[in-house]
Amino acid sequence: MPPFRFSRSESTVQMTTVRAARLLGWSAVWLAVTLVAVKASYLGRPDHLSGADVLDYVRSVAAISYVDVVFAAATWSIARLLLSASGTRRVPARLISLAFVFFAACACLYAVANVVMFGSFGGFVTYPLLALIGSVRMIRSSVATYLTWRVVTALFALPILYVTAVFLTVRLVRPASRPRWQRGTVLCAALGIWVVFGQHSFATEWSTRQGRRIAENPHWVLLSSWWHAVSGDRAVRISERFAADDLLDFQPAGLRQPPPPVEIIRKLSRWRPATKASAPRRPPNVILIVLESVGERWTSLGDTLYDTTPTLKAESAHALVVDNFYAHIGRSSNSLSAILLSAFPRLDFRDLTEEYPRLPGTSLAAVFHERGYRTNFVTASDLTWAGWDTFLDERGFDQLRDFHGLACTQPLSSWGVEDRCMIDAMVEYIGANRDKPFFLMGWTEQTHHPYEPTPGVPLLDLAMQREPVPDDWNLGRYLNVLRETDRHLARVFDAVRAAGLADDTVIVITGDHGQAFGYPHNGYMQGQNVYEEDVHVPLMIWSPRTYRTGARSNAIGSHVDLAPTIASLAGVAAAPDWQGHSVLDTAHAPRAYFYVAEDHFTLGVREQNWKYIFNLREGTEELYDLARDPLEQHNMASLEPARCARLRQRLAAWTEANRRQYERVAHPAPAAD
Repeated sequence: MPPFRFSRSESTVQMTTVRAARLLGWSAVWLAVTLVAVKASYLGRPDHLSGADVLDYVRSVAAISYVDVVFAAATWSIARLLLSASGTRRVPARLISLAFVFFAACACLYAVANVVMFGSFGGFVTYPLLALIGSVRMIRSSVATYLTWRVVTALFALPILYVTAVFLTVRLVRPASRPRWQRGTVLCAALGIWVVFGQHSFATEWSTRQGRRIAENPHWVLLSSWWHAVSGDRAVRISERFAADDLLDFQPAGLRQPPPPVEIIRKLSRWRPATKASAPRRPPNVILIVLESVGERWTSLGDTLYDTTPTLKAESAHALVVDNFYAHIGRSSNSLSAILLSAFPRLDFRDLTEEYPRLPGTSLAAVFHERGYRTNFVTASDLTWAGWDTFLDERGFDQLRDFHGLACTQPLSSWGVEDRCMIDAMVEYIGANRDKPFFLMGWTEQTHHPYEPTPGVPLLDLAMQREPVPDDWNLGRYLNVLRETDRHLARVFDAVRAAGLADDTVIVITGDHGQAFGYPHNGYMQGQNVYEEDVHVPLMIWSPRTYRTGARSNAIGSHVDLAPTIASLAGVAAAPDWQGHSVLDTAHAPRAYFYVAEDHFTLGVREQNWKYIFNLREGTEELYDLARDPLEQHNMASLEPARCARLRQRLAAWTEANRRQYERVAHPAPAAD
């Protein structure tokens, strides 16, 4: 057979279309083979070469790759229809065949990248995830951790090898002498056998495994998630009927019934002098520190499984620890909004700070600023990430400082500098503001993936195999970085004492969201699930004057409750538009709400000891008794249908309240004349 090329003569037009069809066919065959090989690389090589082991290995490869073979066949079918529609026209045939080769080469590269992604994060890339990336400069450290020389080589080499294999096959393999329908029958039979074999293997052996989502086709995951994201109304709804009173959980403070006079007196008397003869005290200073990517289970404030926060554990002797405090979603930007504005974030997959940079609402900083406080926001990260600089502008802060304005500007990773640098700035600020009350908010960064340790600080074995965590390497780094951040937090407490402000200062420590490492559920990093490791965050309120000894609270709260809680400690009334309630208020409803927004939506609610999870896309539900099952391993939904129905009503009320809330933002009422 002559070398593969497109003839310029009119006499070879028919041959050109035939060669284009052959090119499409071999491209599809090699695409299927390559996608299967990429999925096989996830499994690695079989441990033994015995017949039974090899058969099990082939069965597993088929189980996780049969959908990829269907994808290759489906894309070939579309290209073949386009080729048939082009008739005998030479240029369209040429363009269609070459375009398919290019598409398939990109599909191979994308498959490799997603398998690496799956091994690291437990899932494939989705459109919402791409929409959340924002600044590539910021995420490069997280990505670079997994770009080993083998991965980089595969990313560059595989598309080249694929294209080479396709064109060599077309050039060297002669067309079969059998009729086309016979060749098509053989290929369809082989395809059908692999798909049926793979589907059966998946249903019988892989459907209950933690890593079962590796069987999805990453290209289809991206396409379907895009379609779900952009088609129709983006508002999340549940069709469950609910009582009007269920909306009270989300009602702003200005529309609620006023608390009884006794409750008002109790709040205002918290900072009243102990005796009539004592000098009047100034309003308390407030320091709010948000620990990036720190879930409660990784600190030493709970069951102390990990010795990561000895400073916080020691300081809790003069603090209130709230044992059941939650983030609404595993996303820092949305947590920032909920913490500062006491407003539920939109049930959406986007960064709220970018989608609503001027979101109406009263900032906690603005409340203090209006009362004569000095206010400052400092972070070890970059405020240009996801539009934080714009969102925080005009929110009541006298000054916004990120790592560009700190003493050490050499980034530890693309996410920012060492937390030490941020603590330096906070300590300096405390020492310079002894004569006037201040509100100081700090947001750490070093505990963000890739959990970059401080240079020169030796790593300790903090995990010590206490739990069967699959990602123990990352967990070890994470725990060490958390301990390093905790070590620097001690300097904040020391600075307050050295300035003589301990009795006039409240220090609040919380996390913006949790962090997962594959145990006890199949989730990694954050924002994939609403299990405890993802949404349960610490809350410690340090106030030596109020808490002479350590205290604990089993109240259930969430980020929207933080601003009202801090305000009540300072003797300040909640802003009328705040949706949260103080966790110190005995009338606070024992509930917290949280969600996940990826290619699907998962909603959750914690009420007393019960935690209910509802997956809107799959229509599945989970119910856990956290008092008896803190690791959420025993789904009791089938045993408690009435409880599930009631909690599903509460989630329906949340979705409706959230829709109304952001509909008012999109279409504000006209100002009164």
